[in-house]
Amino acid sequence: MNKKTAMISGIIVVILLLVFGTREWVNGNQGSTLEKEKMNQIVSAKYPGEILSTELTNREDTRQYKTVLKSEQGVYVIWSDAVSGEILDMNRTEHGEPSGKRITKDEAEKIAAKHGEVMSAEFNEENKVYLVSVQNEGKTYRLEINGKTGGIKSKNEVESRDEPAEPNTKITEEDAKQIALKEVKGTITDIELDDEDGVIVYEVEIETKTKEAQVIINAFSGEVNSVTMETKDSD
Repeated sequence: MNKKTAMISGIIVVILLLVFGTREWVNGNQGSTLEKEKMNQIVSAKYPGEILSTELTNREDTRQYKTVLKSEQGVYVIWSDAVSGEILDMNRTEHGEPSGKRITKDEAEKIAAKHGEVMSAEFNEENKVYLVSVQNEGKTYRLEINGKTGGIKSKNEVESRDEPAEPNTKITEEDAKQIALKEVKGTITDIELDDEDGVIVYEVEIETKTKEAQVIINAFSGEVNSVTMETKDSD
């Protein structure tokens, strides 16, 4: 091989290396692959539910993330561009909410208690939700709690009426009288329901030979909140 041939061969090799290297550099710098956590954030922002898994794949000659998402409507497979985060495709693989045991009434009441004093709770079989009424700062709210997940679907204030119905208390008036008389021996002169800072209580007035007492009782738990004693005025 003469020098001219060798030179031409060398030039060809250099050109091939340059072309190949440039192509690899271009392909490698079209965009950085998003981190898995970032991809999960993008999916969560668009679709509510629980992300079961996320994996980087090579689909249709492009880098794509395959995310499996479980929501109340079913289980979905979501395909996303691994560089831009664009959602490319979405398919449902399972329909409906996964079967399972529903939360108990006590659990629903504990969830609702974070929003106020629980007044009542019942399960709606048709919509599979617990309907819970709570009181907070003098206002009454109605919560819908998902019977399976325990998530709060809605919270709405119940409008007050001109003549509101008596609250469905757990402690009856007769129960309140018995509780009050255990605190103060005497004669009950008056008893009524009242609202103290959003909590429904019984106010029981008791008279003894020398004193007048007021006993405040929680109308739901039966707990004695306070006992106030005053000396009767002498005639």
